[in-house]
Amino acid sequence: MSFISEADSLIVKRFFKNFYRRNSSKLYVPSRLPEREFGYFTFEKKLMVRHLSFNSPQELWEKMAEDTPLHIYHSAAFYKYPRAPMDSKGWLGAELIFDIDADHLKTPCRKRHDFKVCRRCRRAYPASLDLCPDCGQPLMKVEWVCDLCLEAAREEARKLLGFLEDDFGFQRFRAAFSGNRGYHLVVEDESILELDQAERKELIDYITGTGLSMRLMGLEGRAIDLETAPKLEDLGWRGRIARAAFELLASKNYEALREVVGDSMAQTLIDEIEEVSKALGGSVPWNLMRPKLRRALFEAAREAASAHIDVVVTQDVHRLLRLGNSLNGKTGLMAKMFDPNELDEFEPMSEAVALPMDEELTVYVIRAPRFKLGEVEFEACESGLRRLPAAAAILLLCKGAATLP
Repeated sequence: MSFISEADSLIVKRFFKNFYRRNSSKLYVPSRLPEREFGYFTFEKKLMVRHLSFNSPQELWEKMAEDTPLHIYHSAAFYKYPRAPMDSKGWLGAELIFDIDADHLKTPCRKRHDFKVCRRCRRAYPASLDLCPDCGQPLMKVEWVCDLCLEAAREEARKLLGFLEDDFGFQRFRAAFSGNRGYHLVVEDESILELDQAERKELIDYITGTGLSMRLMGLEGRAIDLETAPKLEDLGWRGRIARAAFELLASKNYEALREVVGDSMAQTLIDEIEEVSKALGGSVPWNLMRPKLRRALFEAAREAASAHIDVVVTQDVHRLLRLGNSLNGKTGLMAKMFDPNELDEFEPMSEAVALPMDEELTVYVIRAPRFKLGEVEFEACESGLRRLPAAAAILLLCKGAATLP
């Protein structure tokens, strides 16, 4: 938990309790409900309450309204005995789930907006520090999320849907904003329920481009036959590599190249890229590249075209997933479900606002970068009292970026 004080936790709990008492029936009810395991964190304890199950939506709603969870999860798996210890549950299958988190992406903005705070001194410090320079206490990390973070996560979700629809032929999905920094996607297809961990790992490797071979794509060696090299119109990974390479050359994205080969080697390849880019017509001029540049471009294209997912989540057949339309205790935002076809239109910092914007709280802001919530934009603030809409104040309290005065 990231609360600065117990008083902060208590005020957030009051708002969460009001939400669940009024909106528990809006929580997502997973299919085959009695076969699902549920678990949740409370405001008081750091350990998860697990091995719960509910026979009806009403039972679930009443439990949430009564206990006021900080976070609530349900299993992607189906069990014969969901309340039993893990070894005795009787696994019946599991949905195929994906988690995309901006925290796992190489977004340059993180260096600008992440920081640490001292609970005792109530001051903000650079993220590189571990101990408070003034009192010596361990610092607490505040991981912010901005529009660039959320757009990066959206792009990964977009690529993931492309793999699942175009390459695997899946058609039915369930999607939700995580309530913090990313997206959850669930494949709703009976054919995947009994896949074991090894089989799910094969899907993961394909989606992440793990083990892609330049040789099998006809890109190794000095002499390249353009007839067998990847083309823009090719299906599957061949087309993805060609299109990503074309875009990298057309945009002269040297930063992507540096991430693959390092600064020193990238610098030696830039002049060659300039020459190769001049020959860019309607295809990638693989035959004009030296092997070293071709390999660097291949790796950069693979990195750009793959979907960056949390591989541990997808492979784990016993994984718990945040319950759709519940509140995320790290932000006070809703894990809002939406139509996957409307991914491009979905606005998380507006549509996931679930707590009041017409009620206000006064908080002491330790540090808060500029952010937008609903239709309201909030300017950056450091070390000052602010009277804010409850939803905005709760977000800062949950992140440890503010505290009650």
